[in-house]
Amino acid sequence: MSVDTDVATGTKRAPGAPARGRSPARPGPPRTRPAAPPRTRPAGPARTRASSSLRRLDAAAAGAARSSRTPFVFLVVGLLGGGLLCLLLINTILDTGAYQITQLQQQNATLAQRTQELQAQVAYEESPTVLAKQARRLGMREPGLLYFLDLKKNRIEREPTHVPGVSVWPPGYTP
Repeated sequence: MSVDTDVATGTKRAPGAPARGRSPARPGPPRTRPAAPPRTRPAGPARTRASSSLRRLDAAAAGAARSSRTPFVFLVVGLLGGGLLCLLLINTILDTGAYQITQLQQQNATLAQRTQELQAQVAYEESPTVLAKQARRLGMREPGLLYFLDLKKNRIEREPTHVPGVSVWPPGYTP
């Protein structure tokens, strides 16, 4: 029983078995390829030395690639972490501001309501009936009929004489 060796990976497989990672041959007409010159393989110990040195070179290249990727990975992770922290900070600041805005709006609504209550109280206390009650409580009384003293006639009259251009009624009096 002969054993074939895969050149790319250096693994052994049975003759006729498909290479690892490749799909088995499809049924149908065979594909034609241009003829390539046959490869010659070194026999015995020379072949193993060459393949082991290739493996060491591949391992060294992979290690170098991994070590050159490490700082980049740390950089990307650091940037993402810093970005998340910045977003958290911004979100916290905005939430604090929103809380303050809500609190100020509630205070504004309370003050507006208090202003309306005070305006209604002032309007009630300025009404004529309330003013009359307060005046009576303070001992004030409503005047009776007004009498006017006419010095030219030396008489007291109920209604004043009408002089053109002069107001007959005192300010604030309504008969």
